[in-house]
Amino acid sequence: MKDDPDIVKELREKEKLGKLKSQAQSTFEIHEINKSQDEIEKETIDIFENGLKALEENIELENIEEKYLTIFENYAVAITIADGKERIVSWNKYAEELLGMNERELSLKDVSSLYPPEEWKKIRAENVRQKGMKYKMETKIIGKDGTLLDVEVSLCVLKGVEGKTYGSVGIIRDITKLKTIERKLAESENRFRDIFDSTSDFLLYLEKGIVLDINKTALTLGGLKKEKVIGKTFSGLKDFFSEEDMKIHLEAIKKVSQGEKLRDYESDLKSRAGHSYRFLFSADCIKDREEIKGILLRGKDITQRQRAWDELVKLEERYRVLAETSADGVITIDPLGRLTYVNPSFEKMCARRKSQILATLFRDYLSEDSVYFFQQIFIDTRKKDEKNENVELELVHANGNVIPIEVNLAPLKKDGKFAGLVCTIRDITERRRVEDELKKSERLRTEFMNIAAHELKSPVTPIKGYLDLIITDKNTSEKVKDWAKVSLRNSERLLKLVNDILDVSRLDTDTMRFEMEKIDTSDILNEIVEDMKPVIEGKNLKFVTNIPKELPNIVGDKYRLSQVLKNLLGNAIKFTDHGSISIEVEKNKEYIIIAVKDTGVGISKDELKKIFNKFYQAYTGDDRKNEGTGLGLFICKEILQKHNGEIWVESELGRGSQFYIKLPYLHRMIVNLKS
Repeated sequence: MKDDPDIVKELREKEKLGKLKSQAQSTFEIHEINKSQDEIEKETIDIFENGLKALEENIELENIEEKYLTIFENYAVAITIADGKERIVSWNKYAEELLGMNERELSLKDVSSLYPPEEWKKIRAENVRQKGMKYKMETKIIGKDGTLLDVEVSLCVLKGVEGKTYGSVGIIRDITKLKTIERKLAESENRFRDIFDSTSDFLLYLEKGIVLDINKTALTLGGLKKEKVIGKTFSGLKDFFSEEDMKIHLEAIKKVSQGEKLRDYESDLKSRAGHSYRFLFSADCIKDREEIKGILLRGKDITQRQRAWDELVKLEERYRVLAETSADGVITIDPLGRLTYVNPSFEKMCARRKSQILATLFRDYLSEDSVYFFQQIFIDTRKKDEKNENVELELVHANGNVIPIEVNLAPLKKDGKFAGLVCTIRDITERRRVEDELKKSERLRTEFMNIAAHELKSPVTPIKGYLDLIITDKNTSEKVKDWAKVSLRNSERLLKLVNDILDVSRLDTDTMRFEMEKIDTSDILNEIVEDMKPVIEGKNLKFVTNIPKELPNIVGDKYRLSQVLKNLLGNAIKFTDHGSISIEVEKNKEYIIIAVKDTGVGISKDELKKIFNKFYQAYTGDDRKNEGTGLGLFICKEILQKHNGEIWVESELGRGSQFYIKLPYLHRMIVNLKS
């Protein structure tokens, strides 16, 4: 370009700037690859100045050109050359990338337009052009799409031997990422400082025994100012620690510095006002690549906890005499689940001495199955602030045997706050043995009933069959037929008794099978009405039915539900001599309600609560007219419970009875299809 400095024109003419000699590039890059950015910038400016001097003195430019071209085009910094009128006359490729401009846009562009006006004023204020000085400063430059970039600029005015100004060289280094990192580091440091100062723990940072930092909590406790502490040796902090406690801390710091793992330890901390606090301290190494840089001493105030502990011990003393003489185990547990008191009975129960038990966790003496349950009970007692009684757990004896225990827990309070639990513990080994014997006896009884019922049922079935044959045989006399009918009625009664006993046994042992299916409610009710109608009308009773035509389906065992309804209708027939028997059905939001009503003798209020019990009969005198085992209603109740249903009764003596059944039904989903 015609306005380029002479040195640039000379170089462009000879080498055509931007097209490097391969041998010059290779020899320079290998030698210069490890140089710092500052060294590169200095050398670049020196080359320009030496090149200008060489031109004036007619010195050979070969070596200067090679270095100039290599630096100019290959280092990741933007280089611009301006003429005497501060117009850009030459630049490298990185300058185009950084500024987001092409050759046409950069050519003869004013240097001042590259900078925001306020930044350019700062640069001009240094009067670099007149002084001819080398100058380096941080500023901002306008980059691609008008974005402002943080840059570091090195400026140098090019002057000849006679002092003539040919132009200037600008080396621009993008430090945007560096500045972003610096800002983030500063923000991170501020966040750390906020955390460091806002924590309620005592924090002290040491390097080589010297205090380099201390947080506000520590200063407040000691009533000190930061400048009075920073720079002091740790052993000189007599305002905080007594001589005895200082030895404890110095020993802890020594061990941690030597790489030993240190458990938390307790120590007193005194304030300037003379108050004493109990702290739980820890010492941690601060490392940099495995090298120990310093020690962080951290303390947590446990003064209140210590006082609560002391008060709890005093509280225990009041009841110690009573607890010591109790036959049951008595223990107290603190909020962390640790045992704070055990009486002699508990020591004997688990075969361990008091010295072994105190301050250990109660759950450590429970079986694995009991630990989780106890933790839930502990939380529940604390949350609800009420007693938990008759909690059965398992205690592990010292010899490994498991002892069943019953525990009663009650919360301990101090100043209205939860301070732990007091528990009484009873060994229920003997009770469990008796319960097991009872269960065994019940099991044997049930097995006997099953066997007896089956053995009774086996001969009754053929007897009933032969009696049917005798009654239907034409050659049998009427007298014999009457005898056979009496025998048949009693065999049917015996068969019903056997079946009831078998049903009760199956219900007790949960072995009754239920074939659950979707049932049309209207169909099953109409079938039952059809079956029972002849018997009811045969006794000259009116049979009233009110069954809606459309009822929702239910899920259940059709045979067992029929058994329930027929049993209720059979009872109504048995206890009703005049009037009517009715069956009514209605549907509410969730259930179907079936009512079986009669105008019979009714049931007294005293008997209403008992009629669903096993083997219970309302009247058991010798003159009772109606036969029965007292199992029917019990079976009905149990069958309905298996169907998620209910049964109840309303009745008065002399005014009949109304039995109600409630069964859940299947909800039909109605879908509106839109075309």
